[in-house]
Amino acid sequence: MADDGLLLNFSLGGDTVLKPTTTKVKGGTWRDRLSARKIAASRKTPRDPNAPREENENATRNPNRIAVSSSRPVKRQRTDDHSTPSSSSHNHSQNQQNQSARPFVSSLFSKNPLPQTAEEPATKDGEGEDVDAKPTNAPLIDGLDTFTNLGLSESLAAHLLTKLGVKAPTAIQKASISQLLKEESDAFIQAETGSGKTMAYLLPLVQRLMTLSRASAQQDGTVVGKSASGEPIVHRDSGLFAIVLAPTRELCKQIAVVLEGLLRCAHWIVAGTVIGGEKKKSEKARLRKGLNILVATPGRLADHLENTQALDVSNVRWLVLDEGDRLMELGFEKELQGIIQKLDARQRPSRIPGVPAKRTTILCSATLKMNVQKLGEISLKDAIHVQADPADEDPEAKKNKDEDDAFRVPAQLKQSYAIVAAKLRLVSLTALMRRTFMRKGSVMKAIVFVSCADSVDFHFELFTRKLKAEEEADKKKETDSDDSGSDSSDEDGEDEPKEKKNSKAANEHGTVALATAFSNPTNPVMLHRLHGSLPQHVRTATLGAFARNREASVLICTDVASRGLDLPNVDLVVEYDPAFSAEDHLHRIGRTARLGRDGRALLFLMPGCEEQYVDILKRGYRDGGKALTRLNADDILKRGFGGNVQSQSKDWEVKTTDWQMDVERWAVDNPQYLEMARRAYQSHIRAYATHIASERHMFNIKELHLGHLAKSFALRDRPSKINVPGLRQSSSDAKKDFKAARTNAAGGQKRKAGDDDGDRPATAVSLAAQKMRAKMKEHMAGANEFNIA
Repeated sequence: MADDGLLLNFSLGGDTVLKPTTTKVKGGTWRDRLSARKIAASRKTPRDPNAPREENENATRNPNRIAVSSSRPVKRQRTDDHSTPSSSSHNHSQNQQNQSARPFVSSLFSKNPLPQTAEEPATKDGEGEDVDAKPTNAPLIDGLDTFTNLGLSESLAAHLLTKLGVKAPTAIQKASISQLLKEESDAFIQAETGSGKTMAYLLPLVQRLMTLSRASAQQDGTVVGKSASGEPIVHRDSGLFAIVLAPTRELCKQIAVVLEGLLRCAHWIVAGTVIGGEKKKSEKARLRKGLNILVATPGRLADHLENTQALDVSNVRWLVLDEGDRLMELGFEKELQGIIQKLDARQRPSRIPGVPAKRTTILCSATLKMNVQKLGEISLKDAIHVQADPADEDPEAKKNKDEDDAFRVPAQLKQSYAIVAAKLRLVSLTALMRRTFMRKGSVMKAIVFVSCADSVDFHFELFTRKLKAEEEADKKKETDSDDSGSDSSDEDGEDEPKEKKNSKAANEHGTVALATAFSNPTNPVMLHRLHGSLPQHVRTATLGAFARNREASVLICTDVASRGLDLPNVDLVVEYDPAFSAEDHLHRIGRTARLGRDGRALLFLMPGCEEQYVDILKRGYRDGGKALTRLNADDILKRGFGGNVQSQSKDWEVKTTDWQMDVERWAVDNPQYLEMARRAYQSHIRAYATHIASERHMFNIKELHLGHLAKSFALRDRPSKINVPGLRQSSSDAKKDFKAARTNAAGGQKRKAGDDDGDRPATAVSLAAQKMRAKMKEHMAGANEFNIA
């Protein structure tokens, strides 16, 4: 109302419509402006919920007419409706704690891929053939072929029979001894594993050295091999006559042991070894005294030929290359070429009568490959191919004499394979070992091959871990021992059994321990670990402990133990990780079923492309693979965790899952072992990608399920979260740690004889250590010694 009392009243009719105010959209692309206008329009004109929907509305929202379920999933009902907004943050944190404390549920038996090939039931005829298979690498028992008939002297043959217990030669020994004694031409010896190839070239070599002095022996009753004064003409000062090269240090040690046993009947012939990992000073002293036969690795021999003046090779007339294919695979081609060139350049006529004018080269291998042929072109000239007579191995093999036998398996070896999913690999290996060593005396020794050194260390710690009950018992013993007096401790030390003392000595290097995962009170199993990253003295001690052990024992190792090693009483070989080539597989399973003895081998494969590897396994059999059997993965778990294959209950699944969960908790609770598991997982994947090119389609890393594979290493993390910084410890660092631990155990550093006070300044110790390390690097730079990882 105005001051003048005039009242204004405005009314709008129903037909009058105000023009809406529109805000003009500016900036951006035309698509952005269009979407902004549509959004503004939809906000200004709300839709009537009671209005009927148009028919083409769904068409505009779903122009491709894709079938979509109209019903939305029902939301989970909240149980904390009484909670107030003020306590929402508290409830949120409590929910996070409950979620972290929620038990982890293992998915061990879910979403596992199924095998692509159907399992073929074994026939009764096939089983009978396996049982009645005649050994193909056993000594000949017909009595006609003896060592004396082959050309060996009576003293050497009698020594073989009385001292070494060798009554008759094998088929390859029969062929090689007669050939190498008659002719002086180069030879290539090829035979299956466990047939005695080491004795096949050592016996002719020793016999030729024993008869070198026959040309100068007098006919007035003097002993052959001795002069008129009674002293042998051939002795350690006569010079070096033969060199044997082997790819690994363990094989060199074994050849040296066999050679020393043969030379006990000819004590005037001296043999020695030069291998990587040993002290070069002691090796030089040994060479300076004089050797007649030298067993060496290529890297260390090349180093001594370059730097050691005491090594005289002018009289070398025999050169043996054992496991020639492995020598070429390990990158020793340059070293071998250098060795052969230096031997040719330094060869001189010998003053000893009976020494051949030219050198004889012998190449030995169980497999014939292209790199062996290349090595033969480098070292062999007009070589003779020496093979066992098929009639001596198997009378029925005459029909198949023309077949390719470059890859053959001993007939008495029972080989099988199991197709196991990636998540079930660890529990399947455990179940297999439990079943194998369930009864005492059923299996004496077993070897488990894995792909890398990190995997060896992880599985060794896993299978030898202490259970919770044992840890509590150890804690109680520690507390009781602390409370007890010194008198009782002295009495306990006197009454300590010898077995515990021996176990303490074996555990000195941390490579031998009780396998708690598959031991039982009636049959304890000792577990040994071996790989190339260990110091040489530790490798030698571990291998010797496994060979001398008369109780049940298992060796988990890499391919460092796959070539040429003759380990006694090995009944089972398990290839947990497939070999990198078919030839390596042949050498792995050749650690059992040696010299006519029985043996079993089992190979783990994963479903998918790895199943094609079975066709390669069948090629190694004379009958086309009929003797090759397949084991069911579920049966392995039932036997190991359930006890009865015919049982219909799922108790074995519960026990298997509980064991897997226990292992995963053990890895999570111990950061040291968790890092070890992650490192083993990464190294295994790297090693998986190193299969040879011809077999890489079977072991395709792109088809490898990394998440499932992590389960077999007791890991719960996603593959992208598994990361370990840094590299693994090298062999030199490991050697330093072993020395430091040994020094600490001895109570400090050693004192010299002239030192009154054992204290040395820290600066002097550090400078001495630096000088020693520099000197070691300088010496080791020239020798590219192979160290299998």
